[in-house]
Amino acid sequence: MADLTTLSADHQLLLEQPLLRLPHELLRKNLKSAQRQIEMANKAITTSIASLTADSSPADTLAALDATLLKAQTLKRKLEALHAEEGTLHRQQKARIEHLAELHEIPSLADVKYDRFAQTRLDRLLVDYLLRQNYLSSARQLAAAKGIDDLVDIPTFSECSRISSSLRNGDVKEALGWCTENKQALKKIGSTLELELRLQQFIELARTGEMGKLMEAIVHARKHLVGGADTEFGLRAGGLLAHPVDTLVEPYRVADDVFTLPLRPSRGFVLANTPHTFLITEPTTAAYCTLRWVISAEDSNLPFGAESAPSSDVYGDADGFPYLSDLQYGAE
Repeated sequence: MADLTTLSADHQLLLEQPLLRLPHELLRKNLKSAQRQIEMANKAITTSIASLTADSSPADTLAALDATLLKAQTLKRKLEALHAEEGTLHRQQKARIEHLAELHEIPSLADVKYDRFAQTRLDRLLVDYLLRQNYLSSARQLAAAKGIDDLVDIPTFSECSRISSSLRNGDVKEALGWCTENKQALKKIGSTLELELRLQQFIELARTGEMGKLMEAIVHARKHLVGGADTEFGLRAGGLLAHPVDTLVEPYRVADDVFTLPLRPSRGFVLANTPHTFLITEPTTAAYCTLRWVISAEDSNLPFGAESAPSSDVYGDADGFPYLSDLQYGAE
């Protein structure tokens, strides 16, 4: 009979993929930002130097050189900030790899080292849950008390929370800035977040009913909502112009609700989930997966982490976890 206290590190590491995946994606984003800054500065400096000719006056030459030096200094400051961020990400990545490597040094579930590892993992999952529920202050305090700041993603969730708060206050500038920064990644996953935000700007202009604002709204729609592959937003904007704010015609009757409340719930939901999709963070938290696996172990009288972990060939979903309904009423 197999020893039920044998630890299967590989089975447990299946749940920990997002722990390493997020820093990796942030490092890729950091590298692309540095490359983009270098390309933009190089283009600007080259253009500035090329504008000088043999007939240029000494004053023009000095002005061009001063502008070139200013651009180089600006590039240096931006690269220094990106380098500091990269160092932080490397430190987090190292700490997480060392944390997960402990699993391969634990021979048995009965080993005291496994208890320490399990306690650290529980602390991580609790912080992750608090972050996803927007309890940022509690998450920071718990992470600091347990000394696991490098094992959790507080900065990422803080950024998402800050953008969501600005949206709830009717300000879309931070969200649009985030969309511009991650434009290629959002395009890759087919996100319509930027169009949603542009439509919200359009509604803010159009809902006043003033002729000047309506003309500004039309210019805005032509610039941002028309001509793309997704024509839905342009059609919605055109429909809003054809109806007054107090119209009872569906679906435009609800248009005024967008800014009667600071943020329409659906757009807040899109924003809250877009960063996680972009960063390849699973929508189902590791805590939930771990809970399902623990319940499975209890249901089958197997210790969590044993070699004979539940298999999808027996029952459950594609990840090998039992359905909660099966656990509640008993798997057939």
